Amino acid sequence: MDATLTKAFGLPKMPVLGEDAKFEIRADAFNLFNNLNFNPTSIANDISSTNFGQAQSALGARVVNLQARFSF
Repeated sequence: MDATLTKAFGLPKMPVLGEDAKFEIRADAFNLFNNLNFNPTSIANDISSTNFGQAQSALGARVVNLQARFSF
């Protein structure tokens, strides 16, 4: 499950900033609940292997990306 939170703040009207200046903060979270997701390409498919049918690796863990943006 992925999630995004965004909040934008309007800035006061100033000659330097312009009329529609705003500041935005954004947070993106990938694999929000940090579930274990097996890599489907890592499943052992050699029938003589002792690891037959088992996944040997997993996909990435939780990743959080924070951003700030100023637009004018």
